[in-house]
Amino acid sequence: MKIKSIMSKFGKFLDATGLFAKRLVVFIILLIFIGALFSSGSGDQQTEILDGSILSLDLQGYLVEEKTQSEFEAAFAEFSGELTNETLVSDVVNAIEMAKNDESISFLLLEMDDFLGGSPTKLQNVSDAIRDFKESEKKVIAYSGYGYNTPQYYLASLADEVHMHDYAAIFISGYRSYRTYYKSFFDKFYIDSNVFKVGEFKAFVEPYFRDNMSEESKNNIIEWISVLWSSYLGEVASARGIEIETLEKYIQSLDEVAAESNDDLAVASLDMGLIDKLSNKREFRDYLYSLAPGEEDNEINIVGRNDYLNISQIESDYQTEEDNVGLIIATGSIVDGSAGPGSIAGDDFIKLIRDAYEDESIKALVLRVDSGGGSAYASEVIADELEKFKSSGRPIVASMGGVAASGGYYISAPANQIFAEPHTITGSIGVGGFIPTFERALDQIGIHEDGYSTVDTTTSVTKTLTEKDKKLMQSGTDLVYKKFITKVAENRNMTIVEVDKIARGKVWIGQKALEIGLVDQLGTLAEAIDKAAELAELEKDTFGVKTIDRESQFEKIFGIPIAKTVIGIMKIMGINLNNSNLKVLNNLSNSMDELNSYNDPRGIYMNCFCELK
Repeated sequence: MKIKSIMSKFGKFLDATGLFAKRLVVFIILLIFIGALFSSGSGDQQTEILDGSILSLDLQGYLVEEKTQSEFEAAFAEFSGELTNETLVSDVVNAIEMAKNDESISFLLLEMDDFLGGSPTKLQNVSDAIRDFKESEKKVIAYSGYGYNTPQYYLASLADEVHMHDYAAIFISGYRSYRTYYKSFFDKFYIDSNVFKVGEFKAFVEPYFRDNMSEESKNNIIEWISVLWSSYLGEVASARGIEIETLEKYIQSLDEVAAESNDDLAVASLDMGLIDKLSNKREFRDYLYSLAPGEEDNEINIVGRNDYLNISQIESDYQTEEDNVGLIIATGSIVDGSAGPGSIAGDDFIKLIRDAYEDESIKALVLRVDSGGGSAYASEVIADELEKFKSSGRPIVASMGGVAASGGYYISAPANQIFAEPHTITGSIGVGGFIPTFERALDQIGIHEDGYSTVDTTTSVTKTLTEKDKKLMQSGTDLVYKKFITKVAENRNMTIVEVDKIARGKVWIGQKALEIGLVDQLGTLAEAIDKAAELAELEKDTFGVKTIDRESQFEKIFGIPIAKTVIGIMKIMGINLNNSNLKVLNNLSNSMDELNSYNDPRGIYMNCFCELK
C-alpha cells in the first residue's frame, strides 16, 4: 500500500476523532457573544510606549519565513502545551526598523537564552537590521544568563556591549551537516533498498544504500559549509574588533583556553575580548534600571518585540494599493496534495498562484523560496502554474532565502529574475528515488505472498523488484532529470550541456551561484520586490505589496478574531485540552509527518540534503 493511501486513511481516522472537538467549538461559539459584551464594555485601553523604553527582541525558537502553525493553531497549541516556538524573520526586522526612528526607544536589548537559531541567511537578515539600527547612534546591548551558542553569539557580537552571567560560557560549535545511514540496518533485517538517482552529488538517497557519505557528497559539503563558516568567523571577529586567530583559538582549543583561566570560561571569554562584562541577573537588571528607569521604583521600561509591534500598530504584511506586487511565501518541503503551514503542498500552492493570477491588482509576482525541495511531481505542478502566471505578461521574481535547492530551485526556475542572498544554499539540480521492499524480511519470519498477475511488474513492497522494475524506475528518474535540466536551460538561457556541468546534484552558495549563472542578482526580499515592480513598469513608491496567504480551516470558518476569542473563553471556562488522549493523538500524528512528506505518486524526488545545524 502506498504511503499516500495510508496517510489518507489515517487522516480520516483523525477527522473522526475530531468530531467531538467540532461539536465543542460549536458550543463555545454560543459563548462568544458573552465575551464580546465584556470586551465591548471595557473600552479602548491601548498601552503606549513610554519615553526611554528598551526594545527587547525576545527571540524564541527558530527564525522562520513562515510559521508552521497558523495564528489560531498557535494559540490552540499554546493552550494545550504543544506550541512550536518560532519567530518570524519579518517581525524581527520590522520591529528593529521601526525602533530605529522611534524617539520613545532608547536602545535595543538582545536576550537570546531561548533562541535556537536559523539559517545563515535569516541570521544575516537580522544582523543587517541591527547594523542599520546602530546608525541611529542608539546602543545595542546583549545579555545571556545561560551562555551564547553559535547563532546567539553571531547576533550578540554586533552589540555595543556584550554582557554574560559569570556562571555562563560561550560554546561555539560551528556548522555541522550530518545524516544517519541505514544500509547495515537494512541488511540486518533483510530489507532491500532500491535506489534510483541521477547525479554523483545527489546525497539525498545515499543513506538508503550506504553506511557513510560518498567522497563526492562530502567534498561538496566541505566546499559550501567552509564558505559559510569563514564568513561567520570574519563577521564576528570584525564586529568584536578582535583577530580571527583569537576567535579560532577560543573555539578550537577550548580545553587549553579553560586551563589558562583556571577552568573559568566566563573569565576567559572576557579576557579574550569576546564579551565586555560579567554580571549576574540582579546586577544586569540594576544596570538596565540606571539606563531606563520606570516610573516606579525598580521598574524598567522594557517592551517586548510582539507587544511593540502590536502597540505601534505595525503590520508584518506590506500595505496594498491599486497596483500591487503579489508576494507568496514558499517554505518547507514540497509535497503532493494538501498540507498545513510550513510546507509547500502542490494542491494548496497552485491555489495561491491562481488567486494571484485572478487578482487584477497584482501586476507582478514575487516568490520567496526557502525549501530544499521534495516531490518531483508537486514541483512540476507548481512550476507549470507559475508558467501560466508568467504567460499573462506579468513578471515573476524569485527571491531565495536560506535554502532554495533541488525542488526549491525547480519552482524558482520559471522566474524572469532570480535573486539569492550571499549565504543562500541553492543548486542541487538532481533527482533521486527510494523504494524499500520486504520480501526477504517477511521470509525470515515465515510470511509469504503468492498469486497471479496479468502484468509482469512488481506493484507491492512485499515483493522484490525485478530487473525490469528497476530499469523502469531508473529510466523514469533519468527522464525527470532531463526535464529538470531542460527547464533550467530554457529559463536561464543556457544549453543543456552547460546546465548538466553545474547540476548533477551539486550544491552551491549564493555568490558562486551568481558566478555560474544560476541566479541573476544578490539581494534581499525587499530588493526583489523592487525589481518585480520595475519589470512591471510600476512607478517607485506608488505600488503596494499584497501577500497571498493561506488560511487554516478554523480561520476560514470562524476568522482569526473569533478563533482567538474561542481560546480565551476556553481558558475562562477551565476547559483543559492538555489531556493524555489528545496528546497521544497529537504525538501519533506528528510521528507520521515525516512519512507523509514522502508522498510523490511516482516515488521520485527533487530533494536536497543540505541541512545545516
